[in-house]
Parts: sequence; C-alpha cells; structure tokens
Amino acid sequence: DLLGVMEIESALFTYVVALIKTVKPGVKGKRLSTFYRKSFIGQRFKGININSNTATQLYRNLGMDKKVRTDFAKKRLERLSKDAHLIVDGMLKEDNSTINDLSGFSSKSRTKGIKNISIIYAYDPEKREIICSEVFPGGFVDSAAYSRFIQDNDIQNGILITDKGFPPSQIRDELEKRPGLHFLTPLKRNDPRISSNQMLKFEGVLKNTDEKVTYKKVRMKGGNYLYSFWDPKKAFIEEKVYLGTSPDKEGKLDSDKLSKKREQFGTIVFLSDVDMTPEEAYACYSDRWIIELAFKLIKNDLDIHTTDVQDDYTVIGEEFVNTIASMISCRILNIFRDKELMEDASYGDLMEDLSEVWRTSDAPEGTPDREDKYWVHPFEYALDLMIQLDLCTGQVKGQKASGKKSEAKEEQKPEEEKVKRPRGRPRKNPIEPEKPKRPRGRPRKNPPVEDAPKRPRGRPRKNPV
Repeated sequence: DLLGVMEIESALFTYVVALIKTVKPGVKGKRLSTFYRKSFIGQRFKGININSNTATQLYRNLGMDKKVRTDFAKKRLERLSKDAHLIVDGMLKEDNSTINDLSGFSSKSRTKGIKNISIIYAYDPEKREIICSEVFPGGFVDSAAYSRFIQDNDIQNGILITDKGFPPSQIRDELEKRPGLHFLTPLKRNDPRISSNQMLKFEGVLKNTDEKVTYKKVRMKGGNYLYSFWDPKKAFIEEKVYLGTSPDKEGKLDSDKLSKKREQFGTIVFLSDVDMTPEEAYACYSDRWIIELAFKLIKNDLDIHTTDVQDDYTVIGEEFVNTIASMISCRILNIFRDKELMEDASYGDLMEDLSEVWRTSDAPEGTPDREDKYWVHPFEYALDLMIQLDLCTGQVKGQKASGKKSEAKEEQKPEEEKVKRPRGRPRKNPIEPEKPKRPRGRPRKNPPVEDAPKRPRGRPRKNPV
C-alpha cells in the first residue's frame, strides 16, 4: 500500500521506522540508528540512512503531504466489503507542547491540567486490525471530528459502530451522499425515544448466545430501527456498584430513585438505519470491545501514549507512522492468538522472548535450523517459540514461552526400567553393598602375613643353641 502512494525510497523508509517502533516500543529518535544497525531490520533492509534528523524530516514530509495519507487510507478502505463492520472511535494522546496548534485541553483532561491531541481510528473487527487514522486537535468536539474523519478518508461502505458521544445527526449529510454507509450507535439512557417506544418491555431472548439476554426491536416512523437489550449479569454488577456509592453517610437509600435505576441497570438501546436481526445487532456492538484492546496495545505495548515531536506537521507525520506500527502489531497479535500462545503470556512477554534470539551477521539467509552454528546465546524457550511461529525449523525441546509444557511427548521408558525410589531421605554417603565391611577396631600397624610361618611361643633365647 505504501509503494502505491509514494516513491520507493520514502515507502521503504516509512516501513522500516514503523518496524523499529513495533519491535522496540518507546524507542526515541536518537536511538533509531542504533537499533536499526543491531537488529534483523538492518540486515533485511540495508543501506538506509536512518537517524533522528532523517526521521524528523520523514515525519514532516508525511505531515505536509495529505494526499499520501488519504490515498493510503483509501487503498485499505476499498478492500472492505459493502456489508463490513467498521468501528470508529477516538483516543487521546498526551501532548503538552507550546509550539504546535494541535495540543489542547479536552473535556476529560482539563481537570488534570494535561493537554492532548485527539486521534480517530477506523478498525475492522473481522480482520482485527486498524484500517486508518487521522489526527485532530485535543479540544476538537468528538462528533465534529468523526464527521471530518469520514469526509477526509472518503469512507463509502460499512456499518459505523460508534459510542454515545457520536450522534448520527452529525453525519446526516455524509450518510445521504454515501448510500453504502450505515450506522449503529447506542442512545443515552435518558433519551425520550426509549420511553416513547417502550423499549424496556422486552419481547424475547437472544438465540445462539451464551448469555440469557432479552431484546426488543422496533421500527420507527422515519425508517430507522431501535434495538434494546437487557443483560442480567451486567444488571447485577451495575446495581452492586450503585449500592456501594449511592447511600448517604447514615447508609440510607432513596427507594424511589433505586426503583427507577433498577429498570435501567443492564440495559442498552441502539439506533440504526439497518434492518437486521437482534442477534446481528448485538453481535455488531459486542465486537466494539476489540478496539479497546487495540488502544491498550498502542498505549502500553507500543509505548506511544505521548508524542515525541513538536510542530504540527511532524506530529501528524509521526502519528501516521505510529498507525502503520499499530497495523503491524495487530497482525502479530493475531498470529499469537491463532497459535494459541497467549493463554498464559501477554503480547509484551512474547515479544520480549523473541527479542532475546540473536544470530551472527554472517548467517545465511532463509529459515534457520535450531541446531545450526549461527545462534548467539540461544535460549531454549525462545527457540521453542521460534519453531511454533514457523520462524525456525527443528523440534520443540523445552517449554513454550507461555509456561506450558511442550506438545512434543516424551518417550516413555518401559515399565521394567522404572525403579521406584526408596522411601525416606536419601543418605549423604550411600552404602555400597558390593564392598565388604571393615573389621571392627583399630587396624594393626603391621598386619600379619598369612603365608609366613608362625613364630614359636615364648620369649626367644638370648644365646640360641
């Protein structure tokens, strides 16, 4: 995709910087060159003049060239099917710069005295990866940013799954111009349309779901649809939280207020312009939690929760590279999940284990073998992980990085070879039954010679005959 929107040198440079950010979270500009030279990236993509100055210039060029960024997003969006789901959500990133105009106080950060920039992402829950992103000022209203995001990236198809801060009325014009674009958004619990359509009087139970969730579906006069759901597990949790925070100092409750709240605990109502089954509507919004995992990956595992540059263009350009690093990370995360490596290990743990695998620079190209001579301090668990990821050939010997035992079964010894250990604590100097016991007493200084004749009894004569 990068090669389709920019020159090969710029595309390669952008991709390499994104790779470094992926495998070396939180790397600073002045360390890019060092890590490029000592990692496999420098061996795979040779001859790139990468340092703090060239990286900053790359960010500035990308920030100034909006066509490159929008064409890149368009290429990725074109591959989405017409009925694809597209989660659109935003994330705040700390930026206390006094130089750029993007830094500003959001409604969430004003009380903390921290300035932010706002980044809107489009996420594909089917492929489980980020599609594109765009940077907005920290004080920009969410609904206006979403509208601009759709316009700038020319999103034509899909179902936009948003949160309560994004009313569809803000993108009415965009929806009319794009017949293939639809929405599914939750309503606030005090929305009058909920009571006027009696959405809390449920009519059925969802099929093909583990939870016993009740639902109701209503077609409104304008052609839109309302979908309401009640989850008993969530209702229990919400009531428990409410009871822990609402009583006064004497522990008394307002019974009327509690009764009204109980009607809303565990409920959620959606507004959509798509006619679908309640099961489909519930599944669409259930996928939205995935983007929260992606945001967690970006902030924690990639360690890019703050900006590392100053002026507007470099901020926009660096976030474009960070988005590509996030795309790569999402794909790596999908591989870890498909290989069932994340049951007892996190994404960061697995990446750290892989970073401990070193090879000499004169190693031949191609998939290496576990037993070749080009490994440097080869840790068994790391090589096991390499084999499970098809990055290395050979047999799994030790344990997986997750701590589970290897799937390779140990050869069982025949029953006759198995000898039980005797009970009790073993002796420090075990007895050797083959050797005869030493006779009691102190050994003689001059032991008798068995073959010599015995001396006659008595004292020998002084002058023998």
